[in-house]
Amino acid sequence: MKTRYLASYLCCSLLCFLLLARAPVPTYAQITTPAHPLHPPVAPLAVHVEPRVAPTSNPAQALPPLKAVLIVGPIDGDEGSWTNKERGNMELAAQELEANGVTVMRFYTPDTNWDAIKAAAQGAHFLLYRGHGVFLSDMPSPDVGGLALKDQFVLPDDLRQQLQLAPNAIVMLYGCFTAGSSSLDGSISSEEAQRRVAQYADPFFDIGAAGYYANWFGDAFQQYLRSLFAGKTLGEAYEAYFDFNPVSVERLAHPEHTAMAMWLDKDVWSGVVRYNNAFVGQANQTLADLFQVPTVELSETSVAMLADDQSPTTTYQVIVESSTETSLSWQAQVTNLAETPWLQVTPATGTTGQALTLLVDPHALPVGIHTATVRIFSTSPQYCLSEETLTIQIVKSGTLLSRVYLPAITR
Repeated sequence: MKTRYLASYLCCSLLCFLLLARAPVPTYAQITTPAHPLHPPVAPLAVHVEPRVAPTSNPAQALPPLKAVLIVGPIDGDEGSWTNKERGNMELAAQELEANGVTVMRFYTPDTNWDAIKAAAQGAHFLLYRGHGVFLSDMPSPDVGGLALKDQFVLPDDLRQQLQLAPNAIVMLYGCFTAGSSSLDGSISSEEAQRRVAQYADPFFDIGAAGYYANWFGDAFQQYLRSLFAGKTLGEAYEAYFDFNPVSVERLAHPEHTAMAMWLDKDVWSGVVRYNNAFVGQANQTLADLFQVPTVELSETSVAMLADDQSPTTTYQVIVESSTETSLSWQAQVTNLAETPWLQVTPATGTTGQALTLLVDPHALPVGIHTATVRIFSTSPQYCLSEETLTIQIVKSGTLLSRVYLPAITR
């Protein structure tokens, strides 16, 4: 009997093992019911009182026109006290951005249509979100990521496939899991906090972002922005916030985007470890580094010609380029036009990527050195003036130059 029972047990165990081995491994694609905790993370009021100070303008930085998309999701309904509180916290950031000339587009619940947000966010330099964090599998170690909008979850793959921010965009999030801990947690380990922050930040770096901030306090976005527009690096802006602790901060690198620093900081409140302040990104870069002002550049800055009375009229081309991917309009102006009838410059205006054509006719020139200069300067009104100078020099000889013509062989 014992032998028969053992054989039956082994057969059942083997069958269960085979069935389990063939069971599919859960993936994001199989998650059909993403969820969020009932309330977002809470910082004790006694720890920090948000200062309602006037926004600061820092016009000294050379920055191109910037735009920002601000999203507040429904937390306790569209007009609940918590939702309204986060609207107010987001407005602190909005005022800071606008004081520094940034175009701000607001999407506050119930006006959080994803298609409208996607359209507005195309080319946006800042994306700020305050609302519920999203988890995609069971606690206590869930897969996390995404935004909780009115009647819609935007999942990590939606962000990767549909969001088109400006290169090197800055992202700031407030919500459960975004900085590590959530309102569902007790103390969590450093490893769990790292995993969550890396997951939450990953879609944004996949689409080219340069900085990710996540923090539980209401004025954190405002203070980060103030530091950034004052010229601090991304890392310095994180370290300048009052809750940063150089002793407790954990300095790591993002596991998938290893060039990005990943810094996690935590507090112990009522005996519970709360990972509540995170930064991921290019710590040593400033806004001026990330969002460079485009300037005109020339493929050549000088043209020289040796000529005699038999030299033909010669054409040269110089490409007017932009220092960044941003296109600029430009104007070309000969500085000593009355003294240089031997030079024609066309076109007088253009856009970067076009060629400037120089027509040089040395026939009527006396013997000697003749120089002309052309100013090529940007005329795009939204950017500060930039210009390059092109020098054209002709050395006219009093004797005929020897010319040797070599036969050309072609196939």
